[in-house]
Amino acid sequence: MGNHDLVVIRSKDGRIVADIDPARGGRIARLSVDGLSLLIGPDHPDAHEPLGWGCYPMVPYCGRVRDARFSFGGREHDLPKSAQPHSIHGTTFDRAWSTIASDSSSVEMRTDLGPKWPFRGRATHRVWIDRTTVTMSLTVEADEDMPAMVGWHPWFRKPEMSPLGLTSMLRRDDAGIATAELVDRPTGPVDDCFVGRFAGGLDEPDELLTMRIDSVPLALSSDCSHWVLYDEPAHATCVEPQSGPPNQISDDPVTLRAGESLSRWFRVEVLAS
Repeated sequence: MGNHDLVVIRSKDGRIVADIDPARGGRIARLSVDGLSLLIGPDHPDAHEPLGWGCYPMVPYCGRVRDARFSFGGREHDLPKSAQPHSIHGTTFDRAWSTIASDSSSVEMRTDLGPKWPFRGRATHRVWIDRTTVTMSLTVEADEDMPAMVGWHPWFRKPEMSPLGLTSMLRRDDAGIATAELVDRPTGPVDDCFVGRFAGGLDEPDELLTMRIDSVPLALSSDCSHWVLYDEPAHATCVEPQSGPPNQISDDPVTLRAGESLSRWFRVEVLAS
């Protein structure tokens, strides 16, 4: 097996199966429970490449960066305009990751941050499955001082109801960038960043973010501080844990010094029906 080949991992009882695609952004390409698919796969008619399918890690930034430009260390830096006129979701979602370890229930992948990021560093993405849970961990390591964020972008098949527990969100400005102003969630579909009750990876069962896809009830949790909910599409809902709000690397960057790292985890649990 080459180190960019598709890797299939599963729970011991075979109920949960995940296809991991290192070559296409180190993402979970398919995830199923008892044969029922939970994610929009690459063959879906609305699965726009490379941002619109699976569950991919976002690194070294998440969400939009205003005008695809930020300042750090007294210098201005340009990013790819992947969501005109802004940049979006990091620099590794279209890069090939290398598999550095795998077994029947886990895989670990690594990539550098690529030529579109102005600083040297690398990211490691690990995915593992136990009896009822798929867990992901993402680490970015800096070889030189740089701003950094990590997160995930899962494209879930449309659930029976959009998650309702997310209520307090950051108002977006006219350019679609999250501000620091907290507002209540409006009625109807959103594409917004939420904070509050579900930030910080809560462990109490009644405080998990839950939803149901077909007959499969799910609970989502993370130690990330922010969640972006994107439920505007008719075919999918994205519930995205992030270590900070969109545009953080420009507005209020978390700085890694050379040799430092930033890690977060994201967990999808299959609940009893």
